[in-house]
Amino acid sequence: MHHAVEDSQRLVASLPPATQQAVAGWNQLISANFAGDQACAKCHEKEYEAHLRSGHSRTLTRIDESTLASKLAETRHYQDPRRDQIFEFSQNEGSLWVRDVANASGVAIPVTWLLGSGTHAQTPIAVDESTQSGVELRWSYFANRDQLGLTPDHERFDDFAAGTIECFGRPMDAADMRACLGCHSTLTPPPSLPLINSLVVANVGCERCHGPRKKHVALAHLGHAEEAKPMLRYETAEAYMDACSTCHRDESSVKPDATPNELVRFQPYGIKRSRCYLESPDKMTCSTCHDPHDTVSHNRAVSIDQCKQCHGNASSSECSHQPTGDCIDCHMPAVEWTSGIAFHDHWIRIPDEIPGETPSVDSAGNLTASDMLHSDGEE
Repeated sequence: MHHAVEDSQRLVASLPPATQQAVAGWNQLISANFAGDQACAKCHEKEYEAHLRSGHSRTLTRIDESTLASKLAETRHYQDPRRDQIFEFSQNEGSLWVRDVANASGVAIPVTWLLGSGTHAQTPIAVDESTQSGVELRWSYFANRDQLGLTPDHERFDDFAAGTIECFGRPMDAADMRACLGCHSTLTPPPSLPLINSLVVANVGCERCHGPRKKHVALAHLGHAEEAKPMLRYETAEAYMDACSTCHRDESSVKPDATPNELVRFQPYGIKRSRCYLESPDKMTCSTCHDPHDTVSHNRAVSIDQCKQCHGNASSSECSHQPTGDCIDCHMPAVEWTSGIAFHDHWIRIPDEIPGETPSVDSAGNLTASDMLHSDGEE
């Protein structure tokens, strides 16, 4: 990361004096108010250790701090599956460079960030601080195959103009980059400042959800932690869901023409349409089933127990299909999003209401084995 910091420092030094002063003021503001995740560990050890297991803790990685960079440099080449195009990789002083010799001769793009925890995938972007523009690269790493593949949604960019940034992927302006980095970081600089990589507080850390806590940490050492109240509060289910929806998305940021396999990726969108949510005001949020600090649980029994908190054994007869599987298999089936990656549909409903998922029922009212909604897909 040393060279990346030097690049940012050179950029700042080239800015107008007023902008340099504003950058310095921003850095001072961060230093004075943000404590960092490690500062939370002493008093909140359980939550801190859980957070380290979560995807939030590693959802934005500098390419020079990743293991993928050296792996690709050893691989050296990647053939685009939809274009007659070969990308070449090389590593220099920690940076990963990408070339397309045939279509963009003499041009090399330095990768800046990897977006995504790597549980499913990681998508690289290149940020050019000097022009405040960038590119979402055409290829992504997919964990389930341990190899590169087409970046999701890049089918629509199959046509490209040789000799332009389009050779490498989707061009991004400053707003695009801020949107991507904004959901994968604790903090990014405000629009009044240039997007400089060293000003980005990477990953979704404690203070993304709890607000700046440096004063709280200082008072905690004096035994007065409660005197510094959290700046962000989640006193209602709506407020909690709004916080998660900022990145995981609900109806306010989902395209009207989104397909079922696209919608399944946006869990708050589904939850807010579920009767479980609509008919239990101020009771159900993402944290009803998921520990907000930890990785997604795959303990099916615990998840089903959560369903039974409202749908107890006495009400099981209300299920017309008399399920032989479990609540999640039937009412939250896994749907493939892309490239073998599946997410559970969080629009909780009966099977007949799920598009393309109407199971057959035998004479005893049981779901037939061949038609059972099921999935072993990882969340």
